[in-house]
Amino acid sequence: VNPMVASVGGAVLEGSEKEDLLRNATEMGERLVTKLLELQSPLIREVRGVGLLMGFELVPDFLSQTGLSGSAASLVLVNELNAAGLLSVPAGLNVVRLLPPLNVSASEVDEAVELVGKTLRALQSSQPELTPA
Repeated sequence: VNPMVASVGGAVLEGSEKEDLLRNATEMGERLVTKLLELQSPLIREVRGVGLLMGFELVPDFLSQTGLSGSAASLVLVNELNAAGLLSVPAGLNVVRLLPPLNVSASEVDEAVELVGKTLRALQSSQPELTPA
């Protein structure tokens, strides 16, 4: 065992306990789920995760509902979210994963969800409505 590595590992664990990162991850993860569900977006099929490892599944017809094209709805939305200032990652074809840091604040969670909601609403409203002939 390398004494320097052990010392650094011990300092990281001590800092995690001191900042109560486990409690924060649990509380902010619950807040993130609640806020995403409150969006009540017809483009979100499901919200799931544990702690701050969080993701939301898009509806199967996301691309046709938004008029966007691409091979994976998740990648299309991730690109839109990145352009809006929110880093996220695709997880499969229809899941967008959010990975905030363990020390994320309530205001940062709220800001992230606001960006998700704003982006989804903009994508929905940009889809031209079909009028019967």
